[in-house]
Amino acid sequence: MAKTLNGIDLLPRVYRDVIGRRGVALVTGSANIDSAGQPVYRAVHELAGKRLQAIWSLQHGFFIDRQDNMVASPSFYWKAGAISVRSLYGKRLLPGDDWLAGVDALLVDPFDTGTRVYTFVNHLVMLLRWLSGRGVEVVVLDRPNPLNGRVLEGPVARPDHFSIVAQLPVPMRHGLTAGEYLSFALNDRGLDVPFRVVKARGWPRGEFFPGTWTLPSPNMPSFATAMVYPGAVLLEGTNLSEGRGTTRPFELVGAPFIEPLRLAGELQCLKLPGVRFVPMFFKPEFSKHAGRVCGGVLVHVPDRGKFRPFRAYYELIRLAARLYPGKFKWQAPPYEFESERPPIDMICGTDLIRRSIEKDVPYARLRAGIERGLDAYSEAVRPFLLYP
Repeated sequence: MAKTLNGIDLLPRVYRDVIGRRGVALVTGSANIDSAGQPVYRAVHELAGKRLQAIWSLQHGFFIDRQDNMVASPSFYWKAGAISVRSLYGKRLLPGDDWLAGVDALLVDPFDTGTRVYTFVNHLVMLLRWLSGRGVEVVVLDRPNPLNGRVLEGPVARPDHFSIVAQLPVPMRHGLTAGEYLSFALNDRGLDVPFRVVKARGWPRGEFFPGTWTLPSPNMPSFATAMVYPGAVLLEGTNLSEGRGTTRPFELVGAPFIEPLRLAGELQCLKLPGVRFVPMFFKPEFSKHAGRVCGGVLVHVPDRGKFRPFRAYYELIRLAARLYPGKFKWQAPPYEFESERPPIDMICGTDLIRRSIEKDVPYARLRAGIERGLDAYSEAVRPFLLYP
């Protein structure tokens, strides 16, 4: 199979035609690299020189040093890089008008994990809405979807539940690249933004793409984390530890009140494909239950092709709620700058999942309705798919 190349790898070949002599700003994080291991910001600086006006950073900050949701990162001048870094996740979530001084084009290189709740592409939809009608072209340096572009999971987010983690009617595991996601956004929101995608090359959309995994955010340290994340992110809406504060975030699940063998045994009885639940104890050093020993499970994925994380974690949370009534709880707001709706509803883009778990409804009884929504979504995004 031919080597897969990301958009940043192909940018030197097309830079003169795509950007020319225009002033640019770059949206990226310090951990984003090309296939040779060179940071994206450095590769773009070599092409643009002094025409690179600034770097714009997203959640977790340019240096990927901000641990949690709603932890702001400041704008600053980076002496080593001799460039201004402007934060889109600071006191406000959108640029100031002065950010566009000298900027004719915006180069965007997001590291998406294939899960809607991972804020980068949703935040970029907000940015596209802000740019609409301003005449600044957006050029996406595309990357393959690491979770493949065929398997879809979870309910489609409803418009009455849109937020920074749900800007579009897409499911949890959305199956799109960033370029496809933002192309769909332009049409769905009716935006006026000059737009093009520097496509990745050599990626059949049915294939997983771990690539060279760096650190797109502090609690996304590996491809294994990304693999469970479309389901594991539901834990953020509960009082169960999602393993933050350990070296296995989102793979470890538990709480001080959970007996590991009991929970693991109940989960194994479900015979969910592609996954094993290993009884474990762990102690988070920060975040939920910091400094306390938690009982729980390690979610181990021996067959990622058969594994369906959304279903697996739905059932895990349902069983925890049933086995430990009065101890299991939903997290209260705020969550991602919302102070009214339950975080679990924001995460799922609907209240269906919360209500179903509260009624102890097995996932099998939800599947038909969720799959009807996924079928409609597949048809809606079909015109925007860029890869076979």
